[in-house]
Amino acid sequence: METAPRIVIDSSVVVKWFSKENDSQKALDLLNRFQASENTLCVSDLLFIEVTNVLRYKPTLNNSLFEIISILYDLNLESYPSTKQLLQSASEMASEADVSIYDAIPVALAEQLDTYCITSDKKTQYNRLVEKKYPIKLLD
Repeated sequence: METAPRIVIDSSVVVKWFSKENDSQKALDLLNRFQASENTLCVSDLLFIEVTNVLRYKPTLNNSLFEIISILYDLNLESYPSTKQLLQSASEMASEADVSIYDAIPVALAEQLDTYCITSDKKTQYNRLVEKKYPIKLLD
């Protein structure tokens, strides 16, 4: 049996699952493919904190924040801890591409897993990291 391809996603994609934004449907399509076992969605353990924090300030959520936290954990995304190696890789990447550590962590995780990261953050994350040939793609 063939295993589903691994894809790392960042918080900008997950936020779109719970709020109406540009490209929300694309993000939901990615989630639907995961739920159909067509892919394995991988995340850094920091994603849960980032998403909860961002959604706390969104006025129009599809669910309450407590419900969203439950849904996020119940999805059983493949979550990876923030190890010393991951943070060191992300720090180097952040310095080279002039992005935040938060933006570099999912891409560093993708590099470690020999896959790519999907983001919807074109300006401050994708453009800078793709220019340096890091494994990142835009949500499409």
